[in-house]
Amino acid sequence: MSGKMVILVTGASRGIGRALAEELVRRGHTVYGGGRSWDDAAGLGFTPLDMDMRDDGSVKAAVERVAAEQGRLDVLVNNAGVSHSGSVEDTDLETAHAMFETNYLGVVRAVRATLPVMRKQGSGTIVNVGSAAGKIGIPFQAHYAASKFAVEGLSEALYHELKPFGLRVLLIEPGDVGTTIWERNKSRAPEGSPYFQAVERFLQVKDREMGARATSPEDVAREIAGIIESPSRRLRRPVARGAGLFLLARKLLPDRVFLWAVGRNYRIK
Repeated sequence: MSGKMVILVTGASRGIGRALAEELVRRGHTVYGGGRSWDDAAGLGFTPLDMDMRDDGSVKAAVERVAAEQGRLDVLVNNAGVSHSGSVEDTDLETAHAMFETNYLGVVRAVRATLPVMRKQGSGTIVNVGSAAGKIGIPFQAHYAASKFAVEGLSEALYHELKPFGLRVLLIEPGDVGTTIWERNKSRAPEGSPYFQAVERFLQVKDREMGARATSPEDVAREIAGIIESPSRRLRRPVARGAGLFLLARKLLPDRVFLWAVGRNYRIK
């Protein structure tokens, strides 16, 4: 897509969202960034919005403000998300529910608020930031992976539903990105849990994957910005180190081989 666009990025207070909002501003676009909290909003090149993806009214108000101030909304980037680690048995349902409230229903809320604007103007792009975990069930991140699997299905359905209106849907599938989401949501198994040792081994692997080996948010932001600006309507777009290879392996390898490889990687004994 060529020319200056009006773009709303959710989860823009940190991580990929903030890096993407700043990158899009550098490219000359008008950018709004949604977030639940702003440690330091001074000096931002984009306009910060209070936006809680768990609250219908908050999401609707943010979208309405962008449309009122700019007269249009060309791109919605659903980036906001939370993570969690722990076994299914040890994780309470409140935590699982919270994961879906933000990672899946938050996307739905933003899409529903935005579509009337885009349909009226006859153009627009919905960008859903999923994860490679939306295709790969990561042990001890079951609810995170499940919420991202849900985003995969939602995005594919939207691709068909919105095509007659001339609207584009893009699904970004990042691999390992070095953001604070891992450190902020990392948790250990409770003492005495039958999963304690396995979770400790898993955390050691994830610390390496999310550390020096991970792609920086700035590099991923440049990839995503390029995809947004391109005219491509291809739905799925892997980004970050290794994501394309891992997802290709998931597609081509027999289940028994791929599941063995995942278990071996995360030291499941």
